[in-house]
Amino acid sequence: MIARLAWRSIWRNRRRTLITVLSIGFGLTCAIFFIAIGEGVYTQLIDQVVRMQAGHITLENPKYRDAPAVDLWIKAPESLRSQIESLPQVERTKLIIMGQGIARSGSGNVSATLMGIEPSVELETSPLARHMVDGRYLNDDDGPWVVIGSELAHRLKLGVGKKMVITTNDAAGNLVDELCRVRGIFETGSVEIDGYFIQAPIEFARRLFGLPDQGVSQLGVVLRVPEAQESVLNEIQLLAAGEDIAVLPWQTVIPEIASYIKLDKGSNLIFQAILVFLILFTIFNTILMSVLEREREFAVLLALGTKPDQLRLQILMESFYLGLIGCALGLLLGGLAAWIVQVWGIDLRSFLEEGFTISGFAVSTKMYARLTPGLLFGTTGLVLVATMILSFIPMRRATRLSIVDQLR
Repeated sequence: MIARLAWRSIWRNRRRTLITVLSIGFGLTCAIFFIAIGEGVYTQLIDQVVRMQAGHITLENPKYRDAPAVDLWIKAPESLRSQIESLPQVERTKLIIMGQGIARSGSGNVSATLMGIEPSVELETSPLARHMVDGRYLNDDDGPWVVIGSELAHRLKLGVGKKMVITTNDAAGNLVDELCRVRGIFETGSVEIDGYFIQAPIEFARRLFGLPDQGVSQLGVVLRVPEAQESVLNEIQLLAAGEDIAVLPWQTVIPEIASYIKLDKGSNLIFQAILVFLILFTIFNTILMSVLEREREFAVLLALGTKPDQLRLQILMESFYLGLIGCALGLLLGGLAAWIVQVWGIDLRSFLEEGFTISGFAVSTKMYARLTPGLLFGTTGLVLVATMILSFIPMRRATRLSIVDQLR
């Protein structure tokens, strides 16, 4: 009876009820859509950066993080690598040698970062291999061949097949020079990467820096599902127990990206809190006005013997119906909008013709949302529960009426 009475009561003023429901639906739609867009951008950024670097989890010398240098290397035996790759959440492992040097040609010289990689692995995991604009990417059997960024090629006036010299210090501290040729040129849109980044086959990098067989700067782990990072990290730490190897998450290896995401999520949280507050204020206003307009009705009900708890339950049910209809509408529209962007994406190239970077890493101008059940039902449940809580104030007012004054 109370449920039927509450349902009929909210439709006494259809215009107000429809405006309230639409307000809830629109606000929840915006909240779901923008949260999904934000999560999608974070996922894209993390996936692109960690795959271009050393993966979601990195194994390296315990001292390497304090002062990165080629002499702080680790031995990455195939037995440890095969054990890590046997974990179901692991997609691939990758060996990396990182070092600094001077890239020289007849037109000048530029300080650069040299990354020794396994080309066949990078072709499967790294986005860099998909950004070639001239020539081709490396093969495993390539010798002294490298791929360089378009900006670096422009500065040194290099083209595919041209010679360049890399000067650096090896692990023993000796000054060494190596002649190599350009196999291909890539362009990511990031000045830092395109202007100062060189990739070479790992055997060439190992010879250049004077590292022993199986010696690498990092052993990277790329995951199938990023959410499994914590559990995989613990398993790898057990596998590497007894070895002088640090096992680190990508948040520690690339702290600038982790800090940016944390800061951006904080600002988004403030925006979402303001949006939810406006939604809840609209709901509260509707419920309170409904109670104030019916004070005489409530006084009559109380005079006829209606229990205060029954009256409170009716108001609670009215709030529940308003929140339920509005949340269902917002869930449908917000989920549909986010799903469309998740499948087809939003291309912002016309607004960002030059692209944009975050902490030196280029971000794709085509953005995709990331919709999850937790996002959908968590946001919806928060609004619905808050709606129910807001009804407590009007409930309290309705049951504390002066029956005599209202009926006089």
